[in-house]
Amino acid sequence: MTKFYPVMTHSKYDQFLAEYMKDEDCDFLVNSDNGEDQIGYDEDGNVLFHLVPNVFTNEDFKIYDILDEVAESNLNTNRGASAGEVDRDLVGWGKKDNVEAVKNVYKQVSKYALSRTNPNNPKVSYRISNPVNSNMIGYFDKADINCRKYIKNPPKCRLTSYTQKNFEKYKQVIPYVEKISEVMKRVLPSKYQNHINFIKNKDKIGDSAFTTLTINKNFKTAIHTDSGDYKNGIGVLTCMGEFKGGRFCFPNYKIQIDLKPTDVLFANVHRHHCNTDIEGNRISVVSYIRERMDRCDDVIDYKIVIDDERLTESLTKNKIDLSKVYLLTENSSNLRWDGVNLINENPKTYFKSYTPILYYNDIIETDDFEDTIIKNFELLFKSKSNQLYWGESIFEINQTETAETLSTLIDDRLTPFIIENIKGWKKLGYKVKIYSFIDLSEEYNDDEWEYASTIVEDCIDKYFFVMNLLSKQETIFIDNDVLLLGRLPEDPIIITSEFNRNNVASPNLAVFKMPKDNVFLKDACKFLGLASGTNDNKRKFMRCLNYFALAKYILNPSYFCKINKIYAKSIFIDYEKYKTQEIKYDLNIPLIEDLSNCIGIKCNNINQVIKSGSLYSLLYSQLP
Repeated sequence: MTKFYPVMTHSKYDQFLAEYMKDEDCDFLVNSDNGEDQIGYDEDGNVLFHLVPNVFTNEDFKIYDILDEVAESNLNTNRGASAGEVDRDLVGWGKKDNVEAVKNVYKQVSKYALSRTNPNNPKVSYRISNPVNSNMIGYFDKADINCRKYIKNPPKCRLTSYTQKNFEKYKQVIPYVEKISEVMKRVLPSKYQNHINFIKNKDKIGDSAFTTLTINKNFKTAIHTDSGDYKNGIGVLTCMGEFKGGRFCFPNYKIQIDLKPTDVLFANVHRHHCNTDIEGNRISVVSYIRERMDRCDDVIDYKIVIDDERLTESLTKNKIDLSKVYLLTENSSNLRWDGVNLINENPKTYFKSYTPILYYNDIIETDDFEDTIIKNFELLFKSKSNQLYWGESIFEINQTETAETLSTLIDDRLTPFIIENIKGWKKLGYKVKIYSFIDLSEEYNDDEWEYASTIVEDCIDKYFFVMNLLSKQETIFIDNDVLLLGRLPEDPIIITSEFNRNNVASPNLAVFKMPKDNVFLKDACKFLGLASGTNDNKRKFMRCLNYFALAKYILNPSYFCKINKIYAKSIFIDYEKYKTQEIKYDLNIPLIEDLSNCIGIKCNNINQVIKSGSLYSLLYSQLP
């Protein structure tokens, strides 16, 4: 075991915060040239660093442009001591703050921080540090400050701003992070387990042990210690690009570590550290857990139903979250345990749809019983099963039926095209409920349609109507210009999207599904009620999705429908003519054989005449 000892006590070394390590102060240079792990321990015998070589290949570096964009998209003035001593003449100030105010007005409160006052609220002041290219992706443990004025109880955790707006790019980074996590599991299993135990069933980056990445570009960090990350974890650093320098330093131990793009470095970032000068372009990636992620909501809303009072005590001993335990009993007079919910009716009718319920009548001895349950519920969603085996026991799981009713809104008139689409939904086995601003009593029975005003009075905005509809009923909203070709996914939340003019996926309400008591719907109703018009409501709907970190549920347009909207009109012409039409925008013309796994087509033109030999007719004829 190689131990390293600090030059002075760590509290005393704080005097060097925001300064840089000098090369002549380096007594120990660590690198991976010999292809073997390099491990160092601190004075207490804890891991100070663990350098693992030859982890990444060129294939892993394909995400460089995405990470470069992440870092370049944000000039961060909130990096504290790591950004170095305040320099009021830096060019970057002009992109973040008023240059004259930085030079002449802002107070210097430490050698690395200035204090500014909010011009709109003199009682509020902020601390800022030198601007650097640094940004976060993944999950963040603070509510979005912009949503507080609209939402009374905003979610405690959310996706970072970049992740919300660029979720498809974010997903391309996940395999890289999962690879880092696998290395951590192999070389530092106890730290890995600490991470997993802390996250439990909270949001994380893919199937990794991390919630958040900080991406830096050409950031020569000054001496600092990390804050805001999980104290019992460990910092994980990787890098990529073509550069020289940028060594990772423990200045109080006189150590410099030459971190290559192929390496992974695990380091105690709660000790003073910094970087050396950088030549070229260097992207650094810090993978970690935000320290307050344990406050976030569970990813899976599960319930445990038991029918024997004696089992409650055993569950308590196993530290099960009692708020999720329900005792099925008609007599509660002898109940001795606090915190257990009582029900005396069928759980299938008591709980909302989409809630997985575990009927538990046999004790399984294990220290991580709750974690085992969570893992099995996750498997349930993937397997669509109602039985899951664990060890020698069977978890008898009942997942209540998903919504089988499709609701639509007719805001103008009932056309033959709409009628055919609705018939198609019924062919697939759905019940259909129609809401309308016009009288449909001649076309439909009273139980098939209602005036839209029964949901929201004087409503002329679809987004506001849909949020209120789903908050009151277990249903799935669908636009009446959608021809369904197959059953919708059974996921509890579905948000479809379309490509906008910049070919970027934009969420819409072509198909929208969410459990009726989801807090998002309640707050979205209030939020959209403040809107000044339809366009404003669409924009606010997208912002509200971001506030609640729902970007992960938005289906890519190609997932739902492989026909780009530029061909939506031509699907009504004769199929032979359709196949020979001019290719638009270099996008291939989808043929009938390409649509075998297509869920549906959003046709965009409810006034279209349906030709008997058209692609639309051919697809419709294939419905059961």
